[in-house]
Amino acid sequence: MAFADAHCHLGSRQFDQDRSEMIARMLAKDVRKAIIICCSEHDLGHGRKLRDMYPDFRLAISIHPQDLEEEHDEQRLIDLKAAVLASKADMIGETGLDYYSHPHTREYQQHFFRAQLEMAAELHLPVDIHSRRATRDTIDILKQYPVTGIIHSYSGSVETTREFVKMGYSISFGASVLFPGSRKPAMVIAAMPTDRLLIETDAPFQSPLMNHRHEPADIIAIYEAIARIRGISLAELERSVEDNFDRVFAR
Repeated sequence: MAFADAHCHLGSRQFDQDRSEMIARMLAKDVRKAIIICCSEHDLGHGRKLRDMYPDFRLAISIHPQDLEEEHDEQRLIDLKAAVLASKADMIGETGLDYYSHPHTREYQQHFFRAQLEMAAELHLPVDIHSRRATRDTIDILKQYPVTGIIHSYSGSVETTREFVKMGYSISFGASVLFPGSRKPAMVIAAMPTDRLLIETDAPFQSPLMNHRHEPADIIAIYEAIARIRGISLAELERSVEDNFDRVFAR
């Protein structure tokens, strides 16, 4: 068995000074499966090396919805497809819509989201979805493409979870379950199907502790919290999430 981090940015510049040590800490905690999200050339360079070194790591490549302010021409999509093919990517992601931080680029976000979903469908790859304050548009767009994958860092309702699950998506939860008073994620986690549950850190982001850089090794605390919510043992949750992780990439 192994713990699995369904969404982490291991190529991030924040790990440039101690990436090897960070990976060692991760593996020492038996976090041996991970999806490495790469939304820049820098991150992709490191992500490819890590995926080559560790066979249980998966590589996801995309254009992030927050990264469309200045460059939003078609050449970016051409370059993305070339990178996906050259890297033999396992996934397209994270892609989606963010109306919370970037409502002014909504039109570009939708265009790039659709293009990346079309690319995933063409290449028979799963997708990793970023959605903030854009639930209805996200669902409406996803329904138009024959793809499935992961809804990353989920913060929606029980009802919306059912919609995503019905469409074939798995739901990934992060450190929000560790925050005091986090009742909504607990309600969703308690109600959702076991076979669609995934866990992530989004490292180095979304740290539950102030002045602490998030790492995949920190995911054990999230697993423990979710095991308590589900009323099952840590070992049972570990086994289930590992199976769910592998299923995302089953052809």
